[in-house]
Amino acid sequence: MSGIAGCLALAGGAKPDADWTVRAIRRMAHRGPDDEGVFSDGAIALGARRLAVIDPSAAGHQPMRSADGRYWMVYNGEIYNYAELAKRLRDRGVALRGGSDSEVLLETYAAEGKDALRRLRGMFAFAIWDTKTGELFCARDPFGIKPLYYTQYTQAEGGRQLRFASERKALAGPGEVSVIDPDALRRYLSFQYVPAPATMTPPVRCLPPGHYLTARPGGPVESFRYWRPVLRPAKSPAPETPERILAALRDSVLAHLRSDVPLGAFLSGGVDSAAICAIAAQARPGMSTFTAGFARSGYSEIEEAQETAQALGLRANTYVIRPDEFAARLPQIIWHLDDPMADAAAIPLWFVAREARRQVKIVLSGEGADELFGGYGVYYQPGVVRAATKLPGWGRSSAQAMADRIPAGQKGKGLLERIATPLRSRYIGNANIFPAEDVDVLTRYGGGTAYDVTEPIFDQAADNGLDDVATMQLIDINTWLPGDILVKADRATMAHGLELRTPFLDREVMAAASRLARAEKTAATTTKFALREAVAPLLPQEAVERRKLGFPVPIGHWFRGELTGYADQVVREARTEEWLDKRAVIDVLRRFRAGDPDVPWRQVWTLVVFSLWHQIYVERVFDPVALGWLAGGREGREGRDGREGRDGREKNSQEPGRSAPRGIAPPA
Repeated sequence: MSGIAGCLALAGGAKPDADWTVRAIRRMAHRGPDDEGVFSDGAIALGARRLAVIDPSAAGHQPMRSADGRYWMVYNGEIYNYAELAKRLRDRGVALRGGSDSEVLLETYAAEGKDALRRLRGMFAFAIWDTKTGELFCARDPFGIKPLYYTQYTQAEGGRQLRFASERKALAGPGEVSVIDPDALRRYLSFQYVPAPATMTPPVRCLPPGHYLTARPGGPVESFRYWRPVLRPAKSPAPETPERILAALRDSVLAHLRSDVPLGAFLSGGVDSAAICAIAAQARPGMSTFTAGFARSGYSEIEEAQETAQALGLRANTYVIRPDEFAARLPQIIWHLDDPMADAAAIPLWFVAREARRQVKIVLSGEGADELFGGYGVYYQPGVVRAATKLPGWGRSSAQAMADRIPAGQKGKGLLERIATPLRSRYIGNANIFPAEDVDVLTRYGGGTAYDVTEPIFDQAADNGLDDVATMQLIDINTWLPGDILVKADRATMAHGLELRTPFLDREVMAAASRLARAEKTAATTTKFALREAVAPLLPQEAVERRKLGFPVPIGHWFRGELTGYADQVVREARTEEWLDKRAVIDVLRRFRAGDPDVPWRQVWTLVVFSLWHQIYVERVFDPVALGWLAGGREGREGRDGREGRDGREKNSQEPGRSAPRGIAPPA
C-alpha cells in the first residue's frame, strides 16, 4: 500500500518535475508512513510513500526496478494471489529478489505486458515506465477500490506534462483550486459525490475502475476499459447457490488474510461484516474487531457488534463519537475526502479507522456485499410497481396526480411515485439528494444532469435483458460503489495509514453473485437472501436476520440540537456565490429549521459539505495540513515550517478577519 505520484514530459520541451513529485507524495504522507522514494530519469519522475504490509523489508522499496532493468514501477494496493503468481514466475525462470507483491506485479507485467491485468486478484492502482519504448502504463483495479487521478499540466515556459497521483489533493490542493466544473457540481447535488471520470476541479480527471491509461512523450494520453461488471441472473433459484457463495467467499477471505503485519476487522451489527469476521475467525482466532457509534438510540450498533464478536470469540473494540469532536474534526475529514462527498457515514468510518490503527495495520470490511447480493431496501420492487411497467401513459399520469395530493412523508406517496415513473427516469443510485428541478434552482449554471451518467448503464442493462433489481444493482456497481462507498473507505482509512481490504469485491465472489435469481436477492421480508442462507451456519441467528442499519449519523438531530446554527454559519460564510444561488441555499436551511418534510437533513448536509470543501480548497480559510492536524505526519510538520511554500515562509491557514465556524478548531 502507498500513495503514488508521477510526472511525464509530454510535449513542447517539457521536463519531468522531480521537485513537484516530492511535494505530491509528501502531501499524501498519511498513505505511506513507512518509507519514501523518488526516481527521475529522462522524461519521467516517479514517487511513492509506502505502507509496508507484505515483506516490510527494504526489498519492497518503491519506485521499484524490474530485474532486467527495463521497467520502473510505483504501486498502491495488494495482489492477493501474489504467492501463486510468484510460483508461476519462478517456474518460468524468473529469480525474485524478495517476497513483496510489488515485485511479483512488476515482474508479471515485464513478462506479459497489459495482459497481466487478467491474472491479478486484488486492489491496485499502479504506474509502470518502460525505459525501452518510452511508454507510461497506468491501471486501476476492476471495482475501483484504489484511486488514481491525473491531469495534463502546462508549464510556464509552455511545456506540457502528464501528472498523476493517488489523491486529487496532490494535483490540486488547498488554495490551488480556482475553477469548478459546473456539471460536476450539479451532479454532486444529485449523487452526493462527483461520478468518475470527472472531478470537481478540472482539468483533473479520475481514471475509472477497470481502466488503464497509456502515454508517451509526443503522443496522446489515452484510456481503455479492460473489464466491466456483468450480471447474468438465473430465472429461478438453484439449490447449490448457498454452497457456491460460501465457497467463493471463504476463498476470498483467506486470500485477504495474507499479511506480515497485525490485522483486524471492522464489525457492525449486520450480516456483511459478521460473515467476514466469522470466516476470518476460523483462521485467526481472537482477532480484534472495531466498531464506532453514537450515544443516541437508533444510531449505534455497538451492542450488536459486541454480541457477534463474543459469539465468534473475537476481541471487540468500540468507540462512541461525540458531537463536539465531530464538528472539530470535520474539516480534516473533508480535506482527506478530496472532492466534496456528502455520505455522512464517512465520519464514523474516519473515527473507527483511527482507533483501529492504534492496534493494527490492516482491517477487513464488508463493502460491496449490498451491491453484489441485493442488500438495499430500494431494490425491493413490489409486484404492483413491476406491473406498472405495462401501464399506458395516462395511467402513470393518474398515479402521479394522486401522489401529488399526498403530503411528503405520508404512507403511499412513495409507492405511487414509483408506479408513475419508469425506473430509468427515477433511479440514479442509492442517493438522490436534490431532484433535477431543485438542482436548477440552486445552481447558477445550467448543464448536465444525473441521468447523463446513468443512461449508458441503463442501455447496457436493457441490452442484457436485466430485470429491475439487477438493473439497479448494475447502476450502483458502476456509480455508487466506486464513487461513494469505496472513496470514503479508502480516504477514511488511509488518512491514518490503515489498509482496508474488501473480500466481497473479488472476481470469484462477483461471479457467484452475478448468477443469483431475483428471489435469491430480495424477498418481502428480507434482502441478501442467498447470502444470509450461505453464512447462516457460521453466525448467531440474530446476526443473520438483522436488518441493515447502514452506519447512520445523527446529523439532523445535531443541527436542531447540540449544533444549532452550525449549518447556517458554514453556508453563509462560504464564498460560493459564483456557483450557488445563496438565497436558494439559505431557503433550504430555513425550511429545514421549520420542519418542512420536503427538506431532509441530507440536503442540508450536502450543502454544508460543499461549503466547507470550498472554504478549504478554494478559499483556504483553514488548511488541516498547514495546521499540522495530521497526527504526527511528515506533511503536517513540513506544512508548519513552510517547506511546502516556495518562499519558505509559514503559510497562514486562515485569512485575516474571517473565523472558522463554531466548533472547528485544531483538536487537542
